[in-house]
Amino acid sequence: MTEGRATPRKRLRRALGRALLALSFLWMLLAAAFAARDYVDANGFPTPMRVLFGDEVRVPRWKPLRKLVNAVRGPVRVGLQVGHLGAAEQPDELAELRYSTGAHWDGLDEVEANHAIVAALAARLRDRGFVVDVLPATVPPRYRADVLLSVHVDASPDQRRSGYKSAHFVPARNPHEVLLKLHLDRAVLRLTPLGDDDRNVTGNMLQYYAFNNRRYRHAAHARTPAVIVELGYLSNPRDRALIEQPEVLALALEAGLLSYLEEVGRL
Repeated sequence: MTEGRATPRKRLRRALGRALLALSFLWMLLAAAFAARDYVDANGFPTPMRVLFGDEVRVPRWKPLRKLVNAVRGPVRVGLQVGHLGAAEQPDELAELRYSTGAHWDGLDEVEANHAIVAALAARLRDRGFVVDVLPATVPPRYRADVLLSVHVDASPDQRRSGYKSAHFVPARNPHEVLLKLHLDRAVLRLTPLGDDDRNVTGNMLQYYAFNNRRYRHAAHARTPAVIVELGYLSNPRDRALIEQPEVLALALEAGLLSYLEEVGRL
């Protein structure tokens, strides 16, 4: 063989090296593009990246690709906010909420019920290998997770009022949280006796402070799908009996979270 002439093995190595460099360059371009999209979304600017990528939910369907993507992303992270917990410690930008301590009815504080439901749900999710952040009323600045769920119960002077309601921020901050709400609603209404109380969704739910990343620093990142749920009324005897069974509500919320995560390819 003539000296200096590349062997087949060397040519193969060079070809593989060039292919790896090209793939690495493409990966960096995509990462930069998505980072730019996230930046403009989080800061409220118009996003020309939508022309290229769109706003629809994109799911990697091919199983090997899905496994690779999830391996790179690491374990699923879920934030569970205990509604009204530690309200007195809200930062200055949320000082008006320091006295928002939640509902109270017949010896039971809403915070206690919220905390029991979150504790039961957190235990179930951790058993599945998820990373779970149990959060108080104050959300860490620009909080990032696969899901943020704010857990509450309600009360009303009208003791006949009953049921479940939920909301994402309006307008929706990302396409995933619309899907998240759908899965949670279906699971809770299917697995619990709670009826649909959507007609009583409040403006505070639709503009929930912990999701309002444009106004507050202590809020979920714009790309974190976030939903607030109200799991019945302390003031209604039937709802109250269910609220005092946090495992039942935790099971329903877990089912909704799992079906959502499967739909978006995170499981």
